[in-house]
Amino acid sequence: MKRYLIILIIFPFVCFGQTNTIDKKGWKQGAWAKYYPDNKTAIYTGQFKDNKPTGEFRYFFSSGKLKAIIQHQDKNNLSYARFYFENEQLMSEGRYKQMKRDSLWINYSSEGFIISREMYISDKLNGLRVTYYLEGQSEDTEKMLTIENYKDSLLNGSFEAYFMKGNCKEKGGYLKGKKEGEWLTFNSNNVLISLSNYKNDLLQGWTYGYDIKGKLLGKLFYNKGIVLKGDDLDEYFKYCEKNGIDPNN
Repeated sequence: MKRYLIILIIFPFVCFGQTNTIDKKGWKQGAWAKYYPDNKTAIYTGQFKDNKPTGEFRYFFSSGKLKAIIQHQDKNNLSYARFYFENEQLMSEGRYKQMKRDSLWINYSSEGFIISREMYISDKLNGLRVTYYLEGQSEDTEKMLTIENYKDSLLNGSFEAYFMKGNCKEKGGYLKGKKEGEWLTFNSNNVLISLSNYKNDLLQGWTYGYDIKGKLLGKLFYNKGIVLKGDDLDEYFKYCEKNGIDPNN
């Protein structure tokens, strides 16, 4: 899966004519270019209008190869960006709103395979983020590694992880970045191997373990992440019963 950008660049700043103009208000106007210390290789070239970037900006590595293209739209403060590896392979692409990521962003490896798709609102992860296995990926085949849900860049909602062949490896949920509720893990043959409950990112209640055929091997009881056994477990159950508390919560 190759996503190369073929560009003929001789002098990316020649067409701009006079550059780096500041008006009486101190605002940038017209064509601008900034250079690396050699004063020959451009860091970026672009246009400003009333101190705001407008139209197409191009950014470059010190080698002179293209690093990014950002297309600014004057309306709605939107910008569309594509970033590149130095080997000219597309690295990521998405949209900015008021210079903050605000859309679906797609990230690629330097070989051209998709690493992740993720939703942003105001520069924070919000909504689905899907990651992919690089091994075994082809132009026609994408193998999911995880499906996550986010709110304000914290894991929030359902979570699923997968084996390469596509069956579920682990599933559960998060609340404000912490594990919450029931979590299940499976082996590569789709057999349940553990069942646990979490509260505020700590094991709470019974955790069950199973063999490769799904037969119960044993169980342990946790309270706030600590295993309770024997007299301690009995006393905790008595306390819960007396106070009308569900020991699993």
